[in-house]
Amino acid sequence: MKSIYRLIAVSAALLLIVPAASADWSDNFDSYALGSGLIGQGGWDGWGGAAAADAFVTDVQSYSAPHSLESLPTTDIVQEFTETTGEWVMTAWCYIPTGSTGKQYFIMLNTYSSPSGPYNWSVQVEYDSDGGTVTDSYSSSVATMIYDQWVEIRAEIYLDLNTYDLYYNDVFMASNAWQSTGVNEIAALDIFSDGGSTIFWDDCDLVQTAVALEQTTWGHIKTLMQ
Repeated sequence: MKSIYRLIAVSAALLLIVPAASADWSDNFDSYALGSGLIGQGGWDGWGGAAAADAFVTDVQSYSAPHSLESLPTTDIVQEFTETTGEWVMTAWCYIPTGSTGKQYFIMLNTYSSPSGPYNWSVQVEYDSDGGTVTDSYSSSVATMIYDQWVEIRAEIYLDLNTYDLYYNDVFMASNAWQSTGVNEIAALDIFSDGGSTIFWDDCDLVQTAVALEQTTWGHIKTLMQ
């Protein structure tokens, strides 16, 4: 009888463990005041500490209501990390309106030291509204840009193997080395506009993989690496 109770107790404990395995970092921008700048909130900073590189909280579009990040032509904001081992998934959702112009970027770095470096890039995805393309800068793999809807960009990162797989709209784009002249670490996420017109980002998270399915803090279910 005691062994049955023990089994029930263990099973209950395991059920409690799974929901606790939420994102190690996530931001859906809903807790910030509408119209406020992101720099100084939730760990966000301008590239190299530049105040002019800010992005803003908006309700014009949102993947998880009510807010998202509004990336302006001058935006270049950074979220820093300190991950050095294991398997990780970085996910973000992007909305690009029809009529957008110029280029915006989704970037991850393995080395980031503000304000003057050193810096070393691992992921660089170019959103070119003029050309209607989404390009992985390191493999030159190109996808057709999807307008007027929320589209996922996802990097599945294997630090111990020094590699990552990149997906746009859940379609495989490329497998690249995480670094060749840097380190096997996740140092920063950079949302950067190279003068591109306003686009939107939402529901960004960095999750260390442990189970096949993970629920984000705002309720979306996604499949992770096995």
